[in-house]
Amino acid sequence: MLANGLAVLLVHQADSEKSAAALTINVGHFDDPAEREGLAHFLEHMLFLGSQNYPDAGDFQHFISEHGGSHNAWTGTEHSHFYFDIEHHSFNGGLARFADMFSAPLFTASYVEKERQSIEAEFSMKLKDDSRRIYQVHKESINPAHPFAKFSVGNAQTLADLPNDSLQQAVSRFYQEHYSASRMTLCLVGNQPLAELAQLATDLFSDLPKHLPAKPALSVPLYLPEQQGIQLNIKPHKSSSRLVVSFAMPDIHPWYPYKLVSFIAHLLGDEGEHSLLAYLKSRELVNQLSAGGGIDGSNYKDFTVAFELTASGRAHYRDIVAALFSKLRLLADTPFPTSLFLERQRLLNWSFQFYEPTTALQTATDLSLNMQHYPVADILFGDYRMELPPEGLYQQLLSYFHSDNMRLMLIADDVPTNREARWYHTPYSLEPLPKTWLAQLTAQPSKAALRLPAANRYLKTELSLLPTSEHMPVAKQLVDERSLSIWHKADTDFQTPKGQIFLQLTLPNSCQTIVQLAACRLWVELVQDRFNQQLYAATTAGLNYYIHVHRQGVSIQTSGLTANQLQLLADILQQLPDPHFSEQRFIELKQQLCRHWQNSSKNKPVAQLFSQLSALLQPQNPELELLQSTLQTLSFADFQHFQQQLLQQQHLEALLVGNWPAAAAADLNVLLQQWQQQQGSYGKALPARQQSITNLGPVWLESRSDEQSDHALVIYLAAQEKSPEQMACFMLANHVMSPRYFHQLRTEQQLGYLVGTGYVPINTLPGLAFYIQSPNYPAAKLYQATVAFFREFLQQVQQLKNDEFCTFKQGLLTQLAERDTSLSARAKRLWLALGQGDYQFSLTSRIQLALQGLAKQEFIQFLEKLLAADYDVLFLATDPAPVQSYVKTMNKNQLIEKLRTN
Repeated sequence: MLANGLAVLLVHQADSEKSAAALTINVGHFDDPAEREGLAHFLEHMLFLGSQNYPDAGDFQHFISEHGGSHNAWTGTEHSHFYFDIEHHSFNGGLARFADMFSAPLFTASYVEKERQSIEAEFSMKLKDDSRRIYQVHKESINPAHPFAKFSVGNAQTLADLPNDSLQQAVSRFYQEHYSASRMTLCLVGNQPLAELAQLATDLFSDLPKHLPAKPALSVPLYLPEQQGIQLNIKPHKSSSRLVVSFAMPDIHPWYPYKLVSFIAHLLGDEGEHSLLAYLKSRELVNQLSAGGGIDGSNYKDFTVAFELTASGRAHYRDIVAALFSKLRLLADTPFPTSLFLERQRLLNWSFQFYEPTTALQTATDLSLNMQHYPVADILFGDYRMELPPEGLYQQLLSYFHSDNMRLMLIADDVPTNREARWYHTPYSLEPLPKTWLAQLTAQPSKAALRLPAANRYLKTELSLLPTSEHMPVAKQLVDERSLSIWHKADTDFQTPKGQIFLQLTLPNSCQTIVQLAACRLWVELVQDRFNQQLYAATTAGLNYYIHVHRQGVSIQTSGLTANQLQLLADILQQLPDPHFSEQRFIELKQQLCRHWQNSSKNKPVAQLFSQLSALLQPQNPELELLQSTLQTLSFADFQHFQQQLLQQQHLEALLVGNWPAAAAADLNVLLQQWQQQQGSYGKALPARQQSITNLGPVWLESRSDEQSDHALVIYLAAQEKSPEQMACFMLANHVMSPRYFHQLRTEQQLGYLVGTGYVPINTLPGLAFYIQSPNYPAAKLYQATVAFFREFLQQVQQLKNDEFCTFKQGLLTQLAERDTSLSARAKRLWLALGQGDYQFSLTSRIQLALQGLAKQEFIQFLEKLLAADYDVLFLATDPAPVQSYVKTMNKNQLIEKLRTN
């Protein structure tokens, strides 16, 4: 604790790749004055735009980025959180700037105005975001005296200047009234000695204001009595059919040592045999269920049970609520299930015992937040502490699940509405629930079909770690046959009993036609729908599985504790061939998938343009609109024929990484060989169908949806060859340009809120994408601003000094040199390398060597070629091309034909 009351936690992490800092303050949008809603959020933005010792508005972002780091912040209900990481030798400079943000912000008038427009752009961009639209309805149906009712984001209206009180005066006053060291928690993480970190904290953060006492506790209730026992009917922007049942609780944090609320969520959210979900699915009422979510804060918690409805479920949603109360009756009438609780406790203890190291940034952010919520003794252990609860606490918590304490939220396209929520214009209605029905729910008996979960057959009581002598420095290919390839890497670096298995099934009959591509995606949905019940126990025993479509077939991934993981994979493979799906389930999930794809037309314009870019260059990843129209016409008979052919001519490629001895790799080989023999149809790996924009020249493709109100532009530039040298150049270009592009087009020119660049390799070719979305300016204006940025940037680069260029390179080298921070990160990196044909797992080191040898003049020549007017570049836009532009305009069909013949 510093003299000014700032609580500081120091972490010496000797093997960390970077240093990091995170600061959390007990101030959020609950503290907004009534006449300035969104002010806490606005202040968060302003703190990054200049301070007394670093007055340049872009200084912090540029310094962090150029020295291999990253930064961000968020504003919540009762807390705001700021964080960054950076290469070790630049930590002092980054931390000095970070501290100055909080001790001496400038609130410069010109940037107050710019950032007000930025907040307005952010608000505009989210006007059709259903989470915010529904959130606002929730706010309007609670106690208006509770601060949760406030509009959290703010916009130009709530942040407007008032008579005799400008926004600049208001934000300065808010800072003075709320920002104090006594409300802050700071965590520093790095490879520096603790004494050095302590000195940094003392030197840089002692000037933070210290004048404020702790905030008084919230005492206003979230709900008034008349706001319980109600139903909200909400019409979403994206097509949806959901039911959310919520029960009000007090602050649950005092009970954190027992994790009882999450345990109840586990019991209600069970997806296995005899579960609530299994019962409702058997009656064709719901597709999915989740339990335990909902808003929470310092004096309230909403416990929600959410259902994804079928058409029948939409018509009979009260039957679903009745079934939920039957399950609640079962819980209340059954003695506390100690054995099930101990299963969860064991898994949580293992999670702490075998906690995988994270990045310094993740450590700093987690601990800074934990300092706000836990006593010192539990800052590390609080999330994992799970003790047997005191007698009576379980029943006390269950007592909150009664009908008078319930609210229903029905979110569907056809609900009756008679109101419109403020700000987001969400159509909704509110009605009290019939007292007679509420009484019936309270008296609802338990159903024979509902039971608590059985003992978990996947849960082992003992775990063992591989001896370090079995560690393999690189993955080795154990099997290399025409139809099967297996790679293995025993890994003890992270001292965890976990492992990962990746299995790719290349299936020619899944990807040759658009019908096959659409049918394969539905097949995966149906398979997972069936597995959710059969294999749910595995997911609650420290195991996870993922099945998804890839461009040439299906991928299966298992992860978690290695004990019983091979058994899980065997169970998946055993049930994969010849599945029998009912026609009704086919219809339900087909409709759900089509609705999901149809909703893609309502995604943010930038997201749609990137999706279009992927579809143009990767024909086996078509646009969702085409998939939706294709699947809509697929009959059940045609689907059955498709699945009978699906697994023919298969090729398998597998990778094991983690706590796997050689014997496990041998067992996997036997499992896969036997499975292939059962299928009796082998094939070989297929080359991916790819298309390139090489020799295309600059082309403009306009693609505007009727759903869109914002304008957007995505600019994609690709390399003409795949090489470490080209990858190094494209990565460095993105590294240098990204903070400048953001600062110039967003902060300075206020052209849009969503602005950025990215290194985007497609078809293994390195590439660079610029993107911007604007509520006010057409794509032609965004294009002109970007071209002007390119010209100015080229001039700046040509004036670079050698030491500045070396600083840029070192910042990127720091990022490339980052070691794997977890076993899962390592496994994904190795699997990605295999997918790229990097069988020596050396591509990153070759990029590093190329970057180290890159001369300034070579980089300048690369940029001059890349940003030249005649370079091959694709402009994807929501609007027509600018007049008198050198860019060729094509429609989608013309461009597709050009790419096919390229």
